[in-house]
Amino acid sequence: MHRLSISARYPRINPRPQIIVVMTVLILAVSTGLHSGWPTPALPKLFKNDLNFKISNDQISYMVMIYPLAYIIADPLSVLVLDKAGRKSFIMILAALQIIAWSTIANANGVWMLYGGRFMAGVSEGAVYISMPIYICEIVDPHIRGISGMSYTTAFVFGVFLINCYGSFLTLQMSAYISIYVPLLFLITFFRMPESPHYLLMKGSREKARSALMILQDTDDVDDELNKLSLVIQRQTSEPNSVKQLFAVKSNLKGFFILIGLRTLQQLSGGWAVVYYNQIIFQVANGSISYKISSLVFDATILLFSFSGVLLIDKFGRRNLLLVSTAVTLICLILQAAYFTYQHYKYDMSNWRWFPLTGMVMYTAARGFGLMAIPSLMTGELFPANVKVKAVGMANIYTALCIGGTSKLFQFLEETYGMHVPFLVFVVCTIFGICFVYFCVPETKGKTLEEIQERLRGHVQM
Repeated sequence: MHRLSISARYPRINPRPQIIVVMTVLILAVSTGLHSGWPTPALPKLFKNDLNFKISNDQISYMVMIYPLAYIIADPLSVLVLDKAGRKSFIMILAALQIIAWSTIANANGVWMLYGGRFMAGVSEGAVYISMPIYICEIVDPHIRGISGMSYTTAFVFGVFLINCYGSFLTLQMSAYISIYVPLLFLITFFRMPESPHYLLMKGSREKARSALMILQDTDDVDDELNKLSLVIQRQTSEPNSVKQLFAVKSNLKGFFILIGLRTLQQLSGGWAVVYYNQIIFQVANGSISYKISSLVFDATILLFSFSGVLLIDKFGRRNLLLVSTAVTLICLILQAAYFTYQHYKYDMSNWRWFPLTGMVMYTAARGFGLMAIPSLMTGELFPANVKVKAVGMANIYTALCIGGTSKLFQFLEETYGMHVPFLVFVVCTIFGICFVYFCVPETKGKTLEEIQERLRGHVQM
């Protein structure tokens, strides 16, 4: 049966208001990236005890773990609050929590204050990781949903890069004080943005949903779109919304399986463990460029190639970019593992001191245009409204355990056996990941959220 193109089925609207909202949201993405990237410049200072109090190596490793493990609190909190308080209000609360976290870190006079600041920051990121993709997917047109979702990741990576730029050369206290201004700027600008029309319809606020659509589509003629959304929300919210439905309904279970697989691949191909410890990796590699400069180049590469993903995502599709990104990531991991293996067994690597930075740049470039961003984008695409928050919340708890576990595993394997061993583990896991993407991940490019659900239910092919 012939299918109309998406432009024929859904006439294009003026995207300018939606782009303005997304750009405002990206300020919080930058702020979240600052918190997430903080360990990169902070770890060398902490290992040198460059503080006014003592902290052991074990305490440092647990401080790194606390951040992702705070997701375990963030995700049930999001499930309870996001559908009650609303997307917009909840997101603003998270920005305020980030301000408190930076203030705590800036004034820390003991390890427990550092733990507390990092824990609050982790709660905020875990909740942002749920609420932000949902908010973006619910307010933007299908034509720009891909680029909007990828832009969030690019802004997040910019935050990681930014904290590395000034955090590497300033004290922990000073960098924390500077970072406070970013979530503050977000609060000042975001309070004027509209609530998600999907959420307003879920709460029965049809007129408020109409007003939000008029703002987002820059037109008074929103009746057709409002009626379509109402029917979709009515059908989805009339379905049972218990956690049981996530596993009892085949399409929900399939979406959850895909999301868990993508999140696993993200972390077991290096993921945040490599980002957190990249300055340590460059120190061990003993490359031809200082570890601080190498780290800045590493983060700049993530930023550059996550931006390239924004340009490519709606042209080549999610699945194709994932396959290419994961395959190139695997090649880079193999080369990096080989370098550290030769170094570990005392081969003369003096002629190869250029390779650690080159290999890490290739690795992060490969991840940046696909593997780092696309799983986050698809988080908001794979589930109907009645189970979306619960599904993403459970997946984020799993992701937190993966990030915390891989970070601790990386540190343990490197200190016990050498830097080559964690990279070899990542190689094996990435091989399985390529197979998973090829056989299990569907293409969602150019599809409405309802069409994606039809595909997962097996009613249409994509």
